[in-house]
Amino acid sequence: MNQSIKKVIEIGINQETDSWLAGKIKLVNIISLVNFIFILNMIIIDFFINKTHYLSIVLLFVSFVMLLPYYLNYKKRYIASRIAFLIFAYISICFLAIVFGKEFYFQYYLVPGVGMSLIFFRDEIGKKKWIFTFAGIPLWIFLEIWFFYNPALIILDGKYVSIISYFSSFLIFATAIVMFGVFTHESDKQLINISRMNKKFKQLANVDALTGLYNRRFIDEQMDLIFKTAKEDKSFLSLVIFDIDFFKKVNDTFGHDAGDKVLQMIAKLANENFRQTDLVGRIGGEEFCIIFTNTNKENVLKIVDRFRKTIEEQTVVYEQKNIKITSSFGISYLSQKIDSYTDLFKNADEALYKAKKDGRNRICEYEKK
Repeated sequence: MNQSIKKVIEIGINQETDSWLAGKIKLVNIISLVNFIFILNMIIIDFFINKTHYLSIVLLFVSFVMLLPYYLNYKKRYIASRIAFLIFAYISICFLAIVFGKEFYFQYYLVPGVGMSLIFFRDEIGKKKWIFTFAGIPLWIFLEIWFFYNPALIILDGKYVSIISYFSSFLIFATAIVMFGVFTHESDKQLINISRMNKKFKQLANVDALTGLYNRRFIDEQMDLIFKTAKEDKSFLSLVIFDIDFFKKVNDTFGHDAGDKVLQMIAKLANENFRQTDLVGRIGGEEFCIIFTNTNKENVLKIVDRFRKTIEEQTVVYEQKNIKITSSFGISYLSQKIDSYTDLFKNADEALYKAKKDGRNRICEYEKK
């Protein structure tokens, strides 16, 4: 049942339809169908109560006119559908008001119409949407003047007028609620989609695609903030730079796909061995870094050496071939003599160079000169 209703409401929408347009299509479809159903109910009441059925004849014509926008959506003529809806809505309201007089309050149908075009054509038809937006105001004034000088063309008894007035008021209320309810729902969906896309783009901008670790851009931004905070608070800060020993040999011997698999393995081990507060990133081809805060030198050395041994013990299997690797580490610590985080990087890089020079697969701390 729900699927059937959904298909009826979403007529004219396909997989290529963007969410904003889909919301507008559904809005027109729902309002057209709601108006059609309620007008049919008014016809049924008229059929049983009134003997002449003047109202039934007029409303039957109006009800099918209100289905034209629905048909245009089905034909994928989306802008024409919305234009037709607003034009026919205004014409139908004026026609009903003139024929049956102001006792039915049909002129108040113009209230939801003011502003509907801004919803329907927010990104389309340019300045023309203001014509539709304010069309309801002069029409309303025209009807009020008409009522003052001209009686209704069809006079109905008082009891019948009360019943139809009730349905008219209810239809106005229902139309307004449906219109703004659907639009709000679609706007919320659009905002959620935008939020998700922004989050995704932000993640893509900050994360290395191959390893899933933070990239150099993000590390530089965060390191600048962390350095300033640590410098002001005189708190602990350590930077570790490490790379894979003889990584070029891995690529030359086994191929770049094997090299990528090795890099991914390093990233996986890093995620498993470091705290969430430890910032780990890939800052070059086979070069990585770790930023430690809220700890001390002894713990940093212990954690880094455990990580080094974990890498050494791993075996990467690629095309039934076993690849063994090791890594070298350089560590620098924040001191009051260091003026910028770039100096911290230089010191860690210098310590890494010494670790590789001394035989690789080892840890070296930066030594003050």
